[in-house]
Amino acid sequence: LLCGLADHFVPQAELPAFLAALASEAPSAVLPRHVRDAPPGVLEHHRAWIDHCYAADTVEEIVERLRACDAPAAGEAAATILGRSPTALKVTLAALRRARELGPLERVLEQEYRVSCAALSSPDLVEGIRAQVIDKDRAPRWKPGTLAEVTDADVARYFAPTGDEGLSLAASDSSQEVPW
Repeated sequence: LLCGLADHFVPQAELPAFLAALASEAPSAVLPRHVRDAPPGVLEHHRAWIDHCYAADTVEEIVERLRACDAPAAGEAAATILGRSPTALKVTLAALRRARELGPLERVLEQEYRVSCAALSSPDLVEGIRAQVIDKDRAPRWKPGTLAEVTDADVARYFAPTGDEGLSLAASDSSQEVPW
């Protein structure tokens, strides 16, 4: 609810009765009987520093803001981020920022599919699996190895048309074409 990913909260214990009621009644009649106030979430107490730090335009700036923040969780987040693939971090931030402009969910899912397919050919995917699953040394050697070394062209490759899009959730109306 806090993140805008849900509209209502139904306690887990009430889900069987809620689902049974939905089988025979309209949602507008069922919701008032089952919806409750959501319990406070962990993120709610950290909202101010999260919003400030993650509003930055670049991954480097996000990490800088996290490190400068007094909240212990912010420092932990910075350390976690810096342990991840620099390319994947920049691609993820670009995908999130682009998703805002894509409009309907179908366009966002198409973008996610494209980015995921591009990631399958990334050397960092294989290296991450090697470091975590095969050798279990937890010491990936990313290429490029730092955020500063990841170029705009490296990121753009994940969003480039492939010639065979493979997934289209768009309506058949040509005015609904995906703008890549």
